[in-house]
Amino acid sequence: MSIDDAATGPKLRVLLIGGAPRDVDGIRAALADSSSTSFEFEWMPGLAGAGDLPGAKESDVLLIDVSGYSDGIPSLLASARSRFPRIPIVVLGDRDDEELALEVIHGGARGYVLKSELSPRVLVTSLAAAVEMHRATLQLDQSRERERHLVTHDQLTGLANRVLFKDRLSQAVAAARRGHHKLAVLFVDLDGFKAVNDELGHDFGDSLLKGIACEIAACTRECDTAARFSSDEFVVILTLLRDEFGAAKVSDKILESVRRPSLFGSHPSRMTASIGVAIFPGDGVEGDDVLHKAELAMEHAKQAGGDRVGFYTGEMNTALVRRRSLEAQLRVALEEEQFELHYQPQMDVRTARIMGAEGLLRWRHPESGLLSPAEFLPLAEETGLIVPIGEWVLREGCRQNAVWQRMGHGGLRVSVNVASQQFHQPGFAATVRGAVEEAGIHPGGLGLEITESSLLEDLDTTMATIQTLKDLGVHFSIDDFGTGYSSLAYLKRLPVDVLKIDQSFVQAIASSPTDATITATIVKLAQGLGLATVAEGVETPDQLLLLASYGCNRMQGYLIGKPVPPKTFVEWLVDPPFRWMKAESSD
Repeated sequence: MSIDDAATGPKLRVLLIGGAPRDVDGIRAALADSSSTSFEFEWMPGLAGAGDLPGAKESDVLLIDVSGYSDGIPSLLASARSRFPRIPIVVLGDRDDEELALEVIHGGARGYVLKSELSPRVLVTSLAAAVEMHRATLQLDQSRERERHLVTHDQLTGLANRVLFKDRLSQAVAAARRGHHKLAVLFVDLDGFKAVNDELGHDFGDSLLKGIACEIAACTRECDTAARFSSDEFVVILTLLRDEFGAAKVSDKILESVRRPSLFGSHPSRMTASIGVAIFPGDGVEGDDVLHKAELAMEHAKQAGGDRVGFYTGEMNTALVRRRSLEAQLRVALEEEQFELHYQPQMDVRTARIMGAEGLLRWRHPESGLLSPAEFLPLAEETGLIVPIGEWVLREGCRQNAVWQRMGHGGLRVSVNVASQQFHQPGFAATVRGAVEEAGIHPGGLGLEITESSLLEDLDTTMATIQTLKDLGVHFSIDDFGTGYSSLAYLKRLPVDVLKIDQSFVQAIASSPTDATITATIVKLAQGLGLATVAEGVETPDQLLLLASYGCNRMQGYLIGKPVPPKTFVEWLVDPPFRWMKAESSD
C-alpha cells in the first residue's frame, strides 16, 4: 500500500518488513502526518518475499519490525543486508534495551526506534537521518574508491598502472606456486611510436595509445591483467596456463590487433609491436625475474626487426648484457674521442691521380683493438648515438682535409657518410656549415654521401636541405645507387652531383652480363642527367678497364687502395699505390 501525502518536501520510499497489521496502520498514519517529507510506503509481512516486491530494491530506507524476536535479530539483519546491500536499515522494536540497540547498530542498522515512543517526529527524523548517513557513507566510499583507482590505474588508458601490475604479479605468482600451474608475462612495446607521436602530435599519440590499450585488454580474460607500464609499453599477466601455446596464441592476437589499421581523426594509423614472453616457473620463480626475462625477449624481438613475438631463452640474457655494455662503451668512446677516420682513395683513371677520399669510421677500442663500423654502427643507429657520432665524423673529415690542403693538396674532396637520422635532424644544414667554417676549408672540399632511401624520406624537406647546402658549395653523392627503390622521377628532381655504383654490381661486372648491363646503364643515366659516377669495390684490372669503357672514370676499391690512417693516405697523395701500375712497371 502507498501513502499519497500532500507534503511538499523531499520524498522517501519506505519498505516496512514485519509487524502486525495494527502496527502497520500506525506507522502509515505517522508517516502521513509528516509536514516536512512525503513518503511512498510498502509493507511485507516477512523478509522472505520482500525481494520479489516490485520496486523493493529502489526503496530509500528499510524499516524492520523486530518485535517478538529474541536471539534471531543479528541473523535477520544479516539476511536483510544481503538482500538489500545498498539500502539503509532502521530497526523498530518494543524493548527499551541499550544492549539490544547497540547490537542492532553493530549489525549494520542505522537506527533503533521504540514503538512506545513512535511519533511522526521521531519516525521521520530517524528515517531521514538513516538515509542521509547512508548517502554520506556511500559518497565517502566512492571518493575513496576513486582515489584508489587514481593510485592504481593509468589515467590515459584506464588500464592497471605499474604499481597495481606489480601487486597483481606478486599475487599471481603466489597462486601459481600454490596451484602448481604456469603463468606468462607478455611485454609489449610499440615499434616506432616516438616518431609517430613527434610527427602527428601528442593528441593523436594519446588517442592511438587508448585504442591499442582497448585492443590489448580485449585479448585477455577476466582472470588476466593488462597494464600500461610506461609511455608506449604494455604488460600482460596470463594466469592458469596449461602450456606455452596459450601465451603464444594471446601474443599473436595482440600482434594482429595492433597491426590492424585504425583511424583517429583524419590520420590512419598502422602500428606494429615487439612482444617478449617469459613463463613461470620455467624462466623464473619470482615475479620480478619473469618480468625482466619478458623484457629481454621483447628487446631481442625488436632487434630482430620488430613486428614479432619472442620467447625468452637463456642466450638472450648474455646477448643483452653485451649489447648494453657496448652501448655504454660507445658513449665513453664519444666522450674520450676513441673514434678515428680512415681514408679510402678515389682515383680518376684519366689522370691516374687521387681526386678524393671517403672517410670511413673506425673505433679504436681500448680492449678489442680496431673495430669496423659493422660491429657498432647498427647499435648506434638503434640508440640514436649515430647523430652525435655522425657529427664528429663530419667535423673530423673537414678538419683533416684542412690539414692536407695546408700541405699543398688543394682541390682534394673528402666525403663522409650521413645516416638518415642525422640528415633529417632539424638544423642539419647549419651543422654542416659550422663544420666547414670551423675547419676553414672551401665548402667544395666536402662531400656528403647519403643512401637513396634516406633521400626519399620527406622529399620536400630533403630537397630544401640539399639545395641549401648546394648553394653553400657542398657536393652530394647518392651512395649504393641501384640497391634501393630507384626512381627516375625523384632522381631528376634531386640536386645531387654523383651516383656511386654499388660494389655488388661492380664485383660481378666481368662475369655477369646482367650486372654489366645494369652498371653500363647507370653510367649512361648519370651522363644524361649531368652527374658524375664513382664505382665502388673495384678489385681487379678487368673491372677497372670495363668501367672505363662504359665512361665511368672515377673509382675506389682495394685495387686503388684500402682505407688507411691519415698519415699513410698523405703519402699516397704523393706516390699513389695503384697495384696494377706497380705490376706493369716491374715487368
